[in-house]
Amino acid sequence: MNSQAKQIQQLPPDRVYTLLHTRPEGLGGGEVEERLFHVGRNSFDIPDRWKTLRSFARQFTNFFTILLIVSACICFVAHRLNPGESMNFLGWALFGVALLNAFFSFIQEYRAERAMEALKKFLPQLVQVRRQGQIVRIPAEEIVPGDLLILAEGDKITADARIVEAEGLMVDNAPLTGEASPCVLVHGPSQSRLVESNNIAFAGCTVIRGSGEAVVFATGLRTEFGKLAHLSQEIKRAPSPLEQETAHMVRVLTVIAVSMGFAFFMYGMLTGRPLWVNLVFMMGIIVANVPEGLLPTFTLSLAMGSLRMAKKNVLVKSLNAVEALGAVHVICSDKTGTLTENRLTITELLSPLQGTSYADREQLDLLTLALAASEVRNSEQGLSGDPLDVAVAERLTALGGDLLMLREQIERYFTFDVEKRRSAGIMTFAGKRFFVVKGAFEALVPMMTGVRSRAGDEAANREVLERADEVLRGMAGQGLRVIALACRELREGEGEGEEKDSASLQDVLEKELLLAGFIGIEDPLRQEVPTAVAKCHTAGIEVLLITGDHPDTAQAIARKAGILPQEDDPALLMTGSELERLTEAQLSERLSQGTRVFARTTPEQKMKIVAALKAMEKVVAMTGDGVNDAPALKAADVGIAMGRQGTDVARESAQIILLDDNFASIVAGIEEGRTVFENIKKFTNYVLVSNGPEILPYLLYILLPVPLALNVIQILSIDLGTDIIPSMALGQEPPDPETMNKPPRLRDQGLLTPPLIIHSYLFLGLLEGLWSLGLFFYVLTSGGWHFGEELATADPLYRSAMGIALSTILLMQIGNLVGRRFARRSGLDRTIFKNRLILLGIAVQVVFSWATLYYPPMQKILNTGPVPLSIYFLAWFGIILIFGSDYLRKRYLLARERRAIAD
Repeated sequence: MNSQAKQIQQLPPDRVYTLLHTRPEGLGGGEVEERLFHVGRNSFDIPDRWKTLRSFARQFTNFFTILLIVSACICFVAHRLNPGESMNFLGWALFGVALLNAFFSFIQEYRAERAMEALKKFLPQLVQVRRQGQIVRIPAEEIVPGDLLILAEGDKITADARIVEAEGLMVDNAPLTGEASPCVLVHGPSQSRLVESNNIAFAGCTVIRGSGEAVVFATGLRTEFGKLAHLSQEIKRAPSPLEQETAHMVRVLTVIAVSMGFAFFMYGMLTGRPLWVNLVFMMGIIVANVPEGLLPTFTLSLAMGSLRMAKKNVLVKSLNAVEALGAVHVICSDKTGTLTENRLTITELLSPLQGTSYADREQLDLLTLALAASEVRNSEQGLSGDPLDVAVAERLTALGGDLLMLREQIERYFTFDVEKRRSAGIMTFAGKRFFVVKGAFEALVPMMTGVRSRAGDEAANREVLERADEVLRGMAGQGLRVIALACRELREGEGEGEEKDSASLQDVLEKELLLAGFIGIEDPLRQEVPTAVAKCHTAGIEVLLITGDHPDTAQAIARKAGILPQEDDPALLMTGSELERLTEAQLSERLSQGTRVFARTTPEQKMKIVAALKAMEKVVAMTGDGVNDAPALKAADVGIAMGRQGTDVARESAQIILLDDNFASIVAGIEEGRTVFENIKKFTNYVLVSNGPEILPYLLYILLPVPLALNVIQILSIDLGTDIIPSMALGQEPPDPETMNKPPRLRDQGLLTPPLIIHSYLFLGLLEGLWSLGLFFYVLTSGGWHFGEELATADPLYRSAMGIALSTILLMQIGNLVGRRFARRSGLDRTIFKNRLILLGIAVQVVFSWATLYYPPMQKILNTGPVPLSIYFLAWFGIILIFGSDYLRKRYLLARERRAIAD
């Protein structure tokens, strides 16, 4: 194909078909299979055999892992200085933990990547091609050379193709060339180089206007884009804000740990303690302060949350979008297809002055003219194209119109222009040639000279136009989308010459138009939208409606959806023309005063609304489906594109894709996003609690003449052993029924807040530390130990005391785990049995607490010994102590909140 590609731009369209052994009707099934076998799938993925190994090696650059390896090296040095203290065993243990931590992080990252790959399968990129005379939608990977691509506004081009038909076709080649200026494509031959030719559509680029057809000549890595992909390096995913925040939290904790460890190491040296003792102490402080298993659990929680969102028809393209959606304060929603069903039906065809319905024959004539400004195609699913154009064609057919014959009479179609808010066409009708414009009434007024009336055409003066506007407002007030239709008969030869482009010809013809009628289109409100909007209001989330429709239409839909109250208040609605005149500060003021609906807006004005909301410190979610919506989707904190009706450009710009284009799915996604963030707080809180009883023994050891209650291996058995499964379990807790009854969190609200630190370290952590140390000293004193007496590491009494301290912490973490399930409820309810990981986590902690004391192999590893069962039962009482104390705190806070509400 490469030799053909070098000259394909120089050939006329008919020669292109011959060269690629295809035809205007497209390829047949057998030809596709043969070419797919020889050329391969249309994919830009480059196999990377070392990816898995590199991913595993990267885990050893993790901040925690480096710290553990350095600690192990210090232990080896200490062993060289004092071989009799077996510091090499601790060094190998720390090194093994570093390896285990790296392996665990690798497994979690691998699962997260697999989860994101699974999400891609929810919405494969589909393209339209003509095969065997029929337009079909196929996955982009199944395109082969010779396929006939159907290009439309907003499409992402998936293969290099030679244009054979073009109607106002304009593409953005910036992904390939880096130049932002759009390129107009034509179907004629070009003598330029391939990459500079104006008749080639390149893979990776997008259609920003017009339509056309093109024959594919290169796919996959053979395309110009594929060659660049082959040469480029792997692009790393940027860490999400929450990941950065968590990493920052961990760095802070580690700096504190290292500082404490070093400070007390120096204190020990100055007070004459042996070097190896101070090194052990320093290692213990560092390891006790660092939550080694937190970061990989966090990543997995986000990945699992993204999969749960996908099951609710919310596809997230990046992990940071999961928690970002949960923080949303304002949803800026489109109307068509999001709040409504996008099932357009023409219900009214009215005369513009009398406001009465046309007779069937008059309706047929009006729709025939409207067809000239519509673009519809036959596909395997029936008619395809813009939903409005399809509605025109369906109503025309229902009235007895011959669609196939009428389409043959259309000479030229001018694609819908978002900025002009209209489309147009030229057709022969009743032996005469007509130029027809279809679009917003306000957009057509400047080019009108007359208005059709049953009593005879009238001049388009102010009085006549006001009467027409009154008819339109009456239709819009019923919630109908109203389209105006205007036309004029063309003089002989007019519009037949070839202009530079379609836009130029359209500008020349748009004059002296006659307003022929109004078309009223009904698009029913989705049944679930009012409930979803009410749920947003309960959750403290504002909903704005931003639409290009008439103000009365927007107002009627907004009232039905519950966005606006039933009583009329002009201050709650703003038009695009009014919005244009306001500064950002003035717009922010109007938004703070309650403006909720924006009508007759352009995609560019969405950017202005987003900027104003952000200036008000709001987290903004913006929906969109068109090419021109892409900047607003990128500017918003959370860009949400439509999966069904959205363009490829919009989907690429957005962080989230709605698989069902349904507003209610956004609300479900917000609930899931809030749940993910709350779950991360839960397991962060849970993990930090165990740091308290791990740190306290070392502080007592350095300040008082008492034995050390926990060694480093025992601390690691908690942090990277028994705490891991419960952390994962809390990360997968289902949504709390109260989640959507609370306002969204503030933009600057972090994860490691002062209340969380106090609750973790100074309340529950201190409680665990005091109870476990209490039993530790109880065992020691019961066995005859006296204050200030030193004990050998192998002393059975010392081993038993250490065993009960560790066992107590493990058991008390059960009470901590159950209590972390809810912020204000006990956590003990039937739903606990639905989370199997919680049950498994509890089982692991119970078994491990028993094995610590009574299983010889575990005793040898952890340097622990048995205690009487009566003392072991006291350790079990720690579960009730920590759970009960935390529950009393919850009841107190709940009562205080209720009193505050009552006051």
